Amino acid sequence: MTSDADVVCCASPWPGIAAQLLEGLAQLGLGVWNTERVCSAAGASVAPGDAVQVLCGLEITGICARSEDEESWSTELSRNELLRLATLLRGAEQFRSLRHDTPQLELVVTMPMAPSYLAAELPERPGRPGGYLPTGAALLRIAQAAQQRIVAMTPFIDSFGFDWLRTVFEASPAPQKILVLRDAERYAVDLSVHQAEWLRAFDVAVWDYHRAYAAGARPLPLETFHAKIVLGDERLAYVGSANFLGSGDGTSLEAGVLVDGQAAVQVARLIDGVLRVAHRF
Repeated sequence: MTSDADVVCCASPWPGIAAQLLEGLAQLGLGVWNTERVCSAAGASVAPGDAVQVLCGLEITGICARSEDEESWSTELSRNELLRLATLLRGAEQFRSLRHDTPQLELVVTMPMAPSYLAAELPERPGRPGGYLPTGAALLRIAQAAQQRIVAMTPFIDSFGFDWLRTVFEASPAPQKILVLRDAERYAVDLSVHQAEWLRAFDVAVWDYHRAYAAGARPLPLETFHAKIVLGDERLAYVGSANFLGSGDGTSLEAGVLVDGQAAVQVARLIDGVLRVAHRF
């Protein structure tokens, strides 16, 4: 298992929920338990959707393991060790509460394709290439946290990116799923033919932020975007360089930040503004 510091890092940004889940696992003991049973043991305040997200973070550290059907969890740690880690995480939650108004930031990285000169210079950690939270894992964390709305805003997307986006949207219980593109007409065949079935199945709303101005109205005749954002409600957001392309999840170095708190609220306000000026495709 990794260090205590890694445990706190992987339990972010909900160390209090993580502590409850570890206490629940300690109470249950050895065995394989479904998410609802773990939540019940942890306390009524822990929702299954939140529990899955946090347990996936703890799985990176080796504290627990997810079953092949992805419905159940187990741990090889002793009751005393689970309770020790729960106490550690409750301390982290207390520290977090003292900094409630300060957004939490975590660097999110896609490492270059292996073999990589850069990777050779950085320390490896379980589940964290180069020691960083992978972009794909960060987006899944956002998806699982979103309860009302998940928004993906990307200026560029390809067939790999549509598959990646589908995985992210499938992981989210949020009923409202939104994709914001730059010049969506370029992807008309993908949207209306190749990707149409799952986009309809998930009721994905596609918006186009690509506004033209009258000749002479401004130096640049088009208003559009280059930002890459994935937002879950007002709770969690990724802002970075990764497009929904093959290079965004495994080819080139990409970097961004995962934010919560007031910073995520600010991202949500930006997205709301974008949707007011964009048009539905």
